[in-house]
Amino acid sequence: MTIITTAHAVDPSVTRRQKIESRIASRAISALLAAGYSLAVCQGDEDELPDTRDKRDIMRDLGECDEDRIIVYRDKTRVGWLYLVYGNDNGETVITDYTTNLEPHLQNVNAYAETLV
Repeated sequence: MTIITTAHAVDPSVTRRQKIESRIASRAISALLAAGYSLAVCQGDEDELPDTRDKRDIMRDLGECDEDRIIVYRDKTRVGWLYLVYGNDNGETVITDYTTNLEPHLQNVNAYAETLV
């Protein structure tokens, strides 16, 4: 996940929020990959990147914009999506929405995020 910084000093609360967002996104990606899905990152208004099961590639593509949509595939068929918005609260609300069919796979991720409030 790209963490954007500048040459100026970064507020420690921003760094903390970005790390929390990254941890939650990483857990969500791991959960969906473990469930057998492949994922494609769609950044802002850009077209989505090719779907993959490579977590490193997925994480590298996240966070370059203020929001990301992760498109979820099973056998090359689109079956759902996960919506991430960065910069809200303390980072624990980075997952803002997803299709309901993913709920069973994201329950533990949501429970983890709630412990960070």
